[in-house]
Amino acid sequence: MKAFRKIMAAAAALLLCLGLFAPAFAAEDDGTDPSWDEVSAKVLAEYEMDEANIHAGYLNLVTGEEHYINGDEYAVAASMYKVPLCMYFTEHLADGTIDWSVYEQYFSYKEIQDAVLIDSSNEQAMFLFNTFLDGYDNFRALTAPYMGVEPGSESVDITMYNYYTAREFIHCLKLLYDEQDRFPDIIPTMQQAMTDRFFKYNEPRFRIAQKPGWMSPPDSYVPVLNDCAICFTTQPIALVMFSSSFNTSEEFLSAWCTAMCEYTETLANKPKPTPTPTPVPVVTPEPAPTPEPGPARVELPMFAPAVAVGCFLLAGLIFLIVLCLRYHARFIGLFLALVLSAAAMLLAVGGVYFGTVYARPSGNPADTAAHFLNAVCAGDYGAAYLDLRDYSDLGLSEAPASAAGQKIYRALHESFSYALAGECRTDKLSAAQPVRFRYLDLNRMEEAVARQTQEEVKNIVQLRSTHEVYDENNRYRPEIANEAYLAALDTVLQNARDYYAEAAFDLSLAYTDGKWQVLTNSALLRSLAGGIGY
Repeated sequence: MKAFRKIMAAAAALLLCLGLFAPAFAAEDDGTDPSWDEVSAKVLAEYEMDEANIHAGYLNLVTGEEHYINGDEYAVAASMYKVPLCMYFTEHLADGTIDWSVYEQYFSYKEIQDAVLIDSSNEQAMFLFNTFLDGYDNFRALTAPYMGVEPGSESVDITMYNYYTAREFIHCLKLLYDEQDRFPDIIPTMQQAMTDRFFKYNEPRFRIAQKPGWMSPPDSYVPVLNDCAICFTTQPIALVMFSSSFNTSEEFLSAWCTAMCEYTETLANKPKPTPTPTPVPVVTPEPAPTPEPGPARVELPMFAPAVAVGCFLLAGLIFLIVLCLRYHARFIGLFLALVLSAAAMLLAVGGVYFGTVYARPSGNPADTAAHFLNAVCAGDYGAAYLDLRDYSDLGLSEAPASAAGQKIYRALHESFSYALAGECRTDKLSAAQPVRFRYLDLNRMEEAVARQTQEEVKNIVQLRSTHEVYDENNRYRPEIANEAYLAALDTVLQNARDYYAEAAFDLSLAYTDGKWQVLTNSALLRSLAGGIGY
């Protein structure tokens, strides 16, 4: 009798294990590798991203394998334009077309390039535009060859939000990789950019030279989150992702990048088939047999494991009755063991398909949201970062080195204020707190500064001699332009409140390690950055 009970216990344990691992058998692998389209579609489905909201490109820089999603449609590139900008300056500083000697005593071009590609400094990029290129339109014409297009051939107004296509940026990255002697130091510099964000957010395994771009156009509340990169897998690849959706997140960008890298690794490391020797001809060759179709992929519905648990419960009940009738076993104890085993199986199945089934976190997520926002508005970033889960530093605590940057930095941080706009919504281990956040709209402010700068220049020209204002090439001296800009900035900032904006969004929180923590999203980051792209 004892031996029989041991056998029964072992059988029950085996069935329990089968129940726990039932979801793993939901599909049988047919031995074929998924295509690029299938790999990409899987990531899009996981993050509920519609193909209509993305423009993506992939190029294997070794084999030439190339894929696109909406690759020829124009989209907002945001700060990704800084890649061809730096390529132009790197090339033409080397061939002497651009003369940097006037500025060498103040700063090197390398310092400017690092600020533009690593820190994504809009201020330094504008310095390059305004000082050497005579504006944005001329920049697009000069860098069109890097993008593989003819100047003026674009079918949209390219000056609106930096419109580019995914195919143009793939061409740019390929040129950058193929002709590294022509553009030295750009790829190594891009590898230092935002080492735990965008494509690199959850991808520490591969070396990635990236240039992200992020913004929200003034006439739209839909965030734009982009990245372009050269990823050094076994076979280096070029990736481009433009995304514009409320589902956009750095987790999505990173997951797509990882999927592309793993797809490339799978193909690169796949064993090459051994060539079949040429058969010796015979007089009457046998017809080749029709190949048998490979096993079809079988996908079980979600309720299949639950049905298996039900069958286990029914079979166990029948066996339990037989056991009690024939061997006079105690029904109650065995029945409870059977029911508890089935319940454990169902919980395991539910956990796999539905995630967290029940959670009772402690604390109020609204209190964490308020504490975080209070710390941000007070400039206590050490306290604010303790409430963050996905970042340890947002770069808010360090003022720029330039005089203009410091003034803008102070004005931006003085503008911060917030209000909790409703009840906090909690769903198991996640929460969302509606927030209204006020900030200084740097886009509108800079437009006003640009207009005021022209007025300041006119005043300087009227009050000073020609040689004090212009250099030997009849261009404004750098110190004159800088003086006019600083004066204009002071004038505009006297009425900084005229340029305040307010964003309404949900501040996301997650419960981890026994406490609520804030998760950054594009709306929060945009507000903290004054509404400009990275």
